[in-house]
Amino acid sequence: QSRTQAHTHPSSDRNSQKMAKAMKVAMKKATAMKRKAVVKASGAAAASITKKKVPVPKGLGKIRIGIIHGKVFDPVKVGTHDRNYPEKLKIKNNRGPTAAGWGGQYMADVSTGLKIARLQPDIFEIDFMKMDDVNPKRLAKNHLTFNFWGDMSIAIADGKVALGKTIMGIQKDCHNTRHYPEWNYYEWVLHKSRYMKQCIKAGIPMIPTIFVDNGFNAKAVLKQVQAKGWDKFLVKPAYLAFFGQGVIHGKTQDFVDNLEPFLQYERDNTKQKEFLVQPYVLKPNGNVFDEIRNFFVDGEWKYSIYTDGTDYEGFYEQPAGALKEACKQLAIRTYEEVKKVSKWEGKPIDTLLNRIDIGVVPDKSLKLGYKIFVNEIEPQICTWLGRYCPYEIADLM
Repeated sequence: QSRTQAHTHPSSDRNSQKMAKAMKVAMKKATAMKRKAVVKASGAAAASITKKKVPVPKGLGKIRIGIIHGKVFDPVKVGTHDRNYPEKLKIKNNRGPTAAGWGGQYMADVSTGLKIARLQPDIFEIDFMKMDDVNPKRLAKNHLTFNFWGDMSIAIADGKVALGKTIMGIQKDCHNTRHYPEWNYYEWVLHKSRYMKQCIKAGIPMIPTIFVDNGFNAKAVLKQVQAKGWDKFLVKPAYLAFFGQGVIHGKTQDFVDNLEPFLQYERDNTKQKEFLVQPYVLKPNGNVFDEIRNFFVDGEWKYSIYTDGTDYEGFYEQPAGALKEACKQLAIRTYEEVKKVSKWEGKPIDTLLNRIDIGVVPDKSLKLGYKIFVNEIEPQICTWLGRYCPYEIADLM
């Protein structure tokens, strides 16, 4: 094109310039007319939308989270409670011989609910309820309800059998009531003989146990204990029992000499079908074994707390070292068994919280220096021991 232009006549060049100028003016007019048409059309479209008055759907509201609370023994760290902690939810009676609670006014279960609302006040609304408030109609108002304290075992232990049956029905229908946790997993945890047998089958060390599966027979049990050669032993229910409820213990020879206390235990427990019979497990100083309690949150090991076997004030975070690591690894193996039964809507799900208690007995004959074994698996209603963990427990939960 440049070579052609180089050989054109000067008059042709002037004509070309005039034509280009005319075309430029025409293009400007066309563009201006097009802009006016677009503005006019968009204005008409906007007017037509306004005229239709399309209704805007109302918001669906906040996500309602139910928190079943009632712990009086699981305080948060001093000074970490929510500044708007409701007065009616504080545990006031927490000192002295008649105290109903321990550790202060501010508990971990309520604090967790308050933390959810504090973090996302525009999204979540919290429905705090005690065990006595739990019913299908109340839970139907919530998108999801977490039970931190107030399950059927606690209701039954408090003598509220009808309430216990109601809560059990809610858990069994959890896919409609949206109650967490669901029933089968929870019943597995409450049914100590179920998880013990599963763990033993998986090769996880536990206290030697005689499983009584079809009612207590004092003479038959004592005969089995003698065959084991146990000098001292204890018996406890395998289902729906905690805080030492329903336990009898003593020296084997004392029961041989006088069977009557054992026979009375049999008569007192005719409604209970399953029992665990175990030998005393003592430290070299004669005291009951200690525990290192391992906590799993959302499927992950998070922290471990030492608890003394006899001193109820003997708590602290287990220091780093070989014993802590060995207990952690045993707890992780055990949690793999928990995962086999934890489900939601038929699908596997990590549990919100589990505590796996590892028994610890000093033993110089072992390389570790301790004999360790699984003593218990606990669900989220257990003590979280937030005063001693390396986290702010409400934040973590």
